[in-house]
Amino acid sequence: MRLRTHVIFSMGLITLTESALGISNVVLLLGSSLVLSYLINFLIDVLGHEEKNGFTRRTPRTHTMGRSFTLGLIISILTAMFLYYMSPIGMYEVLIIALMGPVTGWSHMLLDALTENGIYVKRRGKWTRFALAHFKYNNSALNWLFIVIGVMLIIKSLF
Repeated sequence: MRLRTHVIFSMGLITLTESALGISNVVLLLGSSLVLSYLINFLIDVLGHEEKNGFTRRTPRTHTMGRSFTLGLIISILTAMFLYYMSPIGMYEVLIIALMGPVTGWSHMLLDALTENGIYVKRRGKWTRFALAHFKYNNSALNWLFIVIGVMLIIKSLF
């Protein structure tokens, strides 16, 4: 999927989850979800893609369930700590924000598993690709579907 699709979809998941867990401050809700969603999805793609023979391909550096979880957790903990020290939020909000990183990492893996290149899983000691479906990453209909779902999740979390 395209980066904007990852960002909007995971932003929707984060806002809905944070809202359900009790964060009612709209600025904190939308701000933290935008920052986490963009940073984590951007880093998963930047660190996990490589150029080879003029083509960009995914690598197991970040496109695994465990590594996307870990990267998301690290970024969300750093973001939550920054918000704690720079704005008046409590420890409950810090904990919720810190837990949204793994959600973002795994949502990235879910969307990538729907593409033909899939994600990486370890089988018999080797990284192999795994895909739930085999859509092209730039499939307009699929990208728009997940963008619309993300926007609907954001709207649902606000009302």
